[in-house]
Parts: sequence; C-alpha cells; structure tokens
Amino acid sequence: MSTVLSFTPQARLEAALPAALDRIRQTPAVYAALWCGSAARGEGNDLSDLDLHVLVTGDERWRSSFTMHGPDERGVQVEVFHNPLRKVRAMFAAGDTATLAMYAGGRPVLPHPDLEAVQAEARALLNAGRAPQPVNDWDRFALLETVMDARAEQHAPAHAAYVMLGVTRHAVPLLYRLRGWWDVPPRHWLADLEARDPAVAAELHACLTVPDPARRQAAFEALARRVTGDFTYHDLDGERQRVPQGRTGGPEGSLSERRA
Repeated sequence: MSTVLSFTPQARLEAALPAALDRIRQTPAVYAALWCGSAARGEGNDLSDLDLHVLVTGDERWRSSFTMHGPDERGVQVEVFHNPLRKVRAMFAAGDTATLAMYAGGRPVLPHPDLEAVQAEARALLNAGRAPQPVNDWDRFALLETVMDARAEQHAPAHAAYVMLGVTRHAVPLLYRLRGWWDVPPRHWLADLEARDPAVAAELHACLTVPDPARRQAAFEALARRVTGDFTYHDLDGERQRVPQGRTGGPEGSLSERRA
C-alpha cells in the first residue's frame, strides 16, 4: 500500500526552490537572485507561487514562468523577473513600490555584492518615504464622477460595485500619493491604514463591509473628500490631440461621400 505524504503549502514551495534555482542559474547572464513574495516571508498558501527577482548582465530585461514539481508531485509555479542592475535602480527612482518592496524584503538565494547594495538602497528609500504628490485635476474629476455615479445608484443592487470601483481605482491610490505613503497591495490596505490613520481605515472598512447603502455611500464620500476637498466641479480643458487623416475622414470627406 502506497503512502501519501502531506505537505503544508509553505513546505511544498520551499522544497521546490532548489530545483528552480538550479534552472535559473543555468540562464545565461544571470548572476544574482532574490527570493521574494509570500513564500519568502514564510506565509505561503495554496495559491502562492515562487517569485524571484534576478540580476543579469547586458542590456535586456525579461520575465519567465515555468512549473517545477513539488515533493508531492504537484506543480509549483515559478515567476522570474530578470533585470540589469541599472533598470532596477531606474524602477526605484520612478517610485515603483512593488519592486522596492520586493528588493527590500527579499531573501538572497544567489548572493552578490550588487544584490546586497541594491537591497540596502531599497530599504533606505522605503524608510525615507516618498514625496507627497498633489492630485491632478483629471484624477480628481474621475473620482468625483465615481462618487456621483454611486449616488445615482444608491438604491440599486450595483451600488456596492460602484463604491468598490471608486475606492480601489481612485480614492485609496490617490490618497496614498497625496499623503506621500508608499503603496501597499490592496489586501494590506486596512492594516496599513490602521497604523497610519485609523479614521481613514474606519471609512474604508465601512465602504467594504457595511450592508446599508446610505451608510456605505456616506463612508465613500467621507473618504473621497480627503482627496477632493469638496465635490465642486472645476473647469477643465483637456490637451488637444491631432487626429490623423484616414480613409473615413479628413479633407477628402467621408468614405461614403467619396463613393457617391
């Protein structure tokens, strides 16, 4: 009778790491590797994969994905992000929060002095915070439009969807930029905001959980006002863009006119 071994999700991921790393080492130009993500933090679950950021020589960057067999023969998905060192630093300079967080908290599995240096840079940047960024008029307009759409649908079944859209696409990301906070994944918003501003966290929690549409809308509007200041519309004039001449327009007239 065969014995079926049982492994925790974290154990499966850790067991697949050496073979994945052997494969990565064989990739030309790779000289350093960093294990990142939930599994690297010891928090792997059934939906986790192995995420690795690697440094490469040369001028190219690319992403690869492959499957390794775990100890129980189930597949373990591996995602590998290949970048030259200067590209990693360029992403840091551009405020790429996800890349900063990966490098700051990752575990070196193929060490190199360049990797050690860039990890130290990532930690220093995260600790210093980022400069607050004012909300531009068009981003403010988009959030305001979502607030008004949600008001109009307050008594409809889709109201929760409108609020969710406004919170996730507009209000919270804009608030993080406005306050000069580094972005975190949405699943960490509540915990992060609880530490930064409990009142904001309470408003977000109400947006996500309160079943009563009126209270949900009130929480959404309170959160949105932290970004917009008020709900008055400002005059806007978008950038004009030249429309290239084509078969259906331009000086020659429409296609139907030319056929007549």
